[in-house]
Amino acid sequence: MVLIVSLIAGCSSNTSSSTSSNTSKNEPVTITYSSGKDSTPATQKLVEAFEKKYPNIKVKFQELPSSTDDQHNSYVTALSAGDSSIDVLAMDIIWTPEFASANWLLPLDDKFTKEMRDKFLPGPVEAVTYNGHVWAVPRFTDAGVLYYRKDIIQNPPKTWDELIQMAKENVGKAGTKYGIVFQGNQYEGLVCDALELIYSNGGNVLDGNKVVIDSPQSIAGLQYLMDLVKIAPPGVTTYQEEDARNVFQQGEAIFMRNWPYAWSLVNGDDSPVKGKVGIAPIPKGKDGTAGMPVLGGWNLGINKYSKHPEEAWKFIEFVTSEEGQKITALEAGQLPTIKSLYQDKEVLAKNPYWADFYEVFITARPRPVSPFYPQMSDSMQINFHKALTGEITAQQAIQNVSKDMNDIIKKGGK
Repeated sequence: MVLIVSLIAGCSSNTSSSTSSNTSKNEPVTITYSSGKDSTPATQKLVEAFEKKYPNIKVKFQELPSSTDDQHNSYVTALSAGDSSIDVLAMDIIWTPEFASANWLLPLDDKFTKEMRDKFLPGPVEAVTYNGHVWAVPRFTDAGVLYYRKDIIQNPPKTWDELIQMAKENVGKAGTKYGIVFQGNQYEGLVCDALELIYSNGGNVLDGNKVVIDSPQSIAGLQYLMDLVKIAPPGVTTYQEEDARNVFQQGEAIFMRNWPYAWSLVNGDDSPVKGKVGIAPIPKGKDGTAGMPVLGGWNLGINKYSKHPEEAWKFIEFVTSEEGQKITALEAGQLPTIKSLYQDKEVLAKNPYWADFYEVFITARPRPVSPFYPQMSDSMQINFHKALTGEITAQQAIQNVSKDMNDIIKKGGK
């Protein structure tokens, strides 16, 4: 009897174990997608579409602060501790070398194949390639653009001097209070704005590993940004993207420097300036040959410590596919990294200006390419902001940055 009971118990135990195993296989896997705050419906619609296609994979959206610097710090803290709670990371274009060299990402060479890569714009693909390996997939690309009130300004300015003059002559019209809004806070967005003025005035930062930012063109370029503060709201030195967008969308500024994402929002049904906004390339400075927008964009990578790397890849593959990027283009106004979407009738109907500025967007100039960029950016943020707040001159700011960059390279980023 003991033997029989034992055999029955054994069979019962095995059956239970087998059932539990099968149930486990059928249970949905939840992955965590970490990204900055999204003011558009894009993320929600992407997750809904993905979960409909993959019902056994659920996506938890972990919203990070809107500041890129705060997002970066959050990732560094988590990943340096081997945190496995995040599966898919949304990463600024400038983070790939840093995160890859720190061994925080899974290489995607065998997943993001050459055949797939050929469908993407070359610049963003180059940005996710480091040390001979691919570490992420480009989600959307970006370049700085100039927004203007076309009900006030008939033809957008070609130069920064023209913009300043137009702003002074027209401020007060149609309820406007300020000439321009931009990103003046001490963070990465300020670096982008300042470099556009420096590049557009013929300046440069690095020539290979040689620091070349200390030039009359760079100093004059930064001075342009300091001059813009005088025709901007008093709090512009605390503004980030959304701060600038909100002021412009309320009809209070004539011009706005921002990214393409703002187009769909300023033209939304609830926007006071809907139908009154034009978009133009970044103007040039008196010593420059052309306006030079700074290349931006975001990529998706897999946390090396993720417990669900295959499911994480499926999510990245979907979000960056033609279907996923079309959702992002239509709902968030973010520029696709897949070439074919620039000929998509529905996408162009929603974002008609993309056809006109396609070449501008894909030829935008990157920020200094260096494994030590985070330290270089810190110096630029501090010194550019001090210049904007009147603590130091443009010349002092540029000289400080030049000295810091040479020290950073000499010390190997330490």
